[in-house]
Amino acid sequence: WLRGFIRIIKDPHQVGLEGNAEPLKSIVFAGILEAAASLFITWLHRQNPALIAENISMMKPWMKHGTQQQTSTLTSLPFDQALLSTLTTSFIGILAFGFIMWLIHWALTKESKKLYESAGIASYGSGVYAIGMILTGLSAFAFNSLQWGAHAGILIAPASNPFLFAILARINLFSIISYVLASYAVIGYSKIESRYGVIASVIAIILILSWYGIFAIIGSHLTS
Repeated sequence: WLRGFIRIIKDPHQVGLEGNAEPLKSIVFAGILEAAASLFITWLHRQNPALIAENISMMKPWMKHGTQQQTSTLTSLPFDQALLSTLTTSFIGILAFGFIMWLIHWALTKESKKLYESAGIASYGSGVYAIGMILTGLSAFAFNSLQWGAHAGILIAPASNPFLFAILARINLFSIISYVLASYAVIGYSKIESRYGVIASVIAIILILSWYGIFAIIGSHLTS
């Protein structure tokens, strides 16, 4: 169940064909992997005054009262709270993506599988996702702005339109690659020819970006 995180880079379809005898272990490992990458980057960014200031500037639409307290929370959230929040976010994201993969599997095969089985295969893409998170975070740290990284958010200044930046930053080269690899793996798991991986990848990416877009629109309206 563990080597799939590495082998998916070379041959995702074959990884899916071989299946995953212990999907829950893969899901847990993927969640910890993503959470560890996120916590490391969060800690690193707290060492950079420019990034702290940029984060505070991006949060200003939400700071209608209690600004000083909220600012303090942004820069010094206790480790246990940060860990719990990050782990929760990671597992929700993995299961949500697993649900999309489960839907694609069912649509193509009409075969009923348990959600955690599809999520276990799809979670193999988390290794690439975590690498992308670290490299993007390091780029932001090096250039003193969240704007810099392998994502579409490089086109705008984060503080000028935080909600638009949030959605564009999700269009990350590494996250897209992780979705594609996971889609091919699930196609293999469904015992379908690898060429259908392109279709599964496009569907998955469109659904994910649409989901982020909905939240960005809602956020813009709430603070307008």
